[in-house]
Order: sequence, then C-alpha cells, then structure tokens
Amino acid sequence: MQKLEIGKGQMKVLRVLWERKRATAQEITVILNKTESIKFSTVSTFLRTLVHKGVAGYDIDQRTYIYFPLVKEESIANHAVKDLIDHVFAGSMEGLVSFILNKKYISPEELAKIQEKLDKKE
Repeated sequence: MQKLEIGKGQMKVLRVLWERKRATAQEITVILNKTESIKFSTVSTFLRTLVHKGVAGYDIDQRTYIYFPLVKEESIANHAVKDLIDHVFAGSMEGLVSFILNKKYISPEELAKIQEKLDKKE
C-alpha cells in the first residue's frame, strides 16, 4: 500500500464505501449528490486514484465495476493524525492537544467526555 494521503473528495467517496461496503461509481455519485453536486466523471477519477493508492479495490460484474474499501477507516485516521502531528506540531502530541484546547475547538461537553475517557485509561 502506498502512502495514505487522501484528498477531501477522495475521502467522501471512501466514506460511502465504508458505509455501503460495496458500490458502483454511479451509486456513489447518486449518494454524494444528495448533499452536494458532483459529476460521475469526478467520482470515477477519485475511485481510480483510490485503487491506485491501494485503498480501494474492485470486482467486475459483466461490465460494471463494483468498488470496495481495502483499508479500515481507523488506518486512514491514524495516518492523517500522525501526519498532522509530525508536520505541523514537530511530532508533539502535547502540541496538538494544547493547540486544540487553547483555540477552544472543544466544547465543554466534549471536554467532559474526553476527561471520562482519560480517567478510564489511567
């Protein structure tokens, strides 16, 4: 598998694959068009790129390509977070957490849930 750099559009397509398990480009286009306008050709390009990156695979039923995810959502999330920490915060998890807390990106409710998880982890 190549480096897991997934663009925003590719991620939207991948989310549909994670949710549906298997889908054609046409099915993905219809689903994504419920929330935003996207062309079939764009979805097809995203799918080809995801296949090339080793993130998605496909089967062929007659002449129809049916795509499926090859990696779990957690793998993509782990890579993205590690990449963010390495590139933006010089490898410091504390730097990331401090930034999030200082910029108030976390609501008091979310912070309470996080604190519960931290307490359980100890």
